Amino acid sequence: MAKKYYSTKVVGVGGEAEKFSRLAKMIVIFDDSMVLPELREFSVLHSGNKLTDHIKAGDVLKIADSEFKILKVGGEVNNNIKNLGHIVIKFNDDKDDLLEGSIHVEDKPIPKIRIGDEIEIIEENPSALSGKTAVIVGDDKTICATIALILKDNGATIVESDDKADIVVDVK
Repeated sequence: MAKKYYSTKVVGVGGEAEKFSRLAKMIVIFDDSMVLPELREFSVLHSGNKLTDHIKAGDVLKIADSEFKILKVGGEVNNNIKNLGHIVIKFNDDKDDLLEGSIHVEDKPIPKIRIGDEIEIIEENPSALSGKTAVIVGDDKTICATIALILKDNGATIVESDDKADIVVDVK
């Protein structure tokens, strides 16, 4: 089961926030009680900020019913959320353009954010075989390749030798 470790409720949306997010491909989120007046019009405002773990790449950002894989996290993101209730979310795949206070997520359409929407971050479900090694042996290369793909999709690392493997699959 996935663990939700960040959540907050949207209590306001600045008059220019939707246009800004569409043009800049980003959302600026502030705690309603801490946002500077000059940033209010461009921001999504929240209250009840709850962060119980560190935000990390690979986890999932959820805004209302839309989900985005987190690609990269700036070094100050966790501190900014805890201390200021502030976060910048960039909806692009340009991991090189990372600012210390921003999160990059997949480049997908940004949902229209409404008052009452929940913003969450959910820990990526660890794969069933994460951290395990496997070797597949047998003469039928197609079946071996198929099994290798299934094991890799479930988190296993395929190795060459069965003395280095946690899992040995013998295809007969």
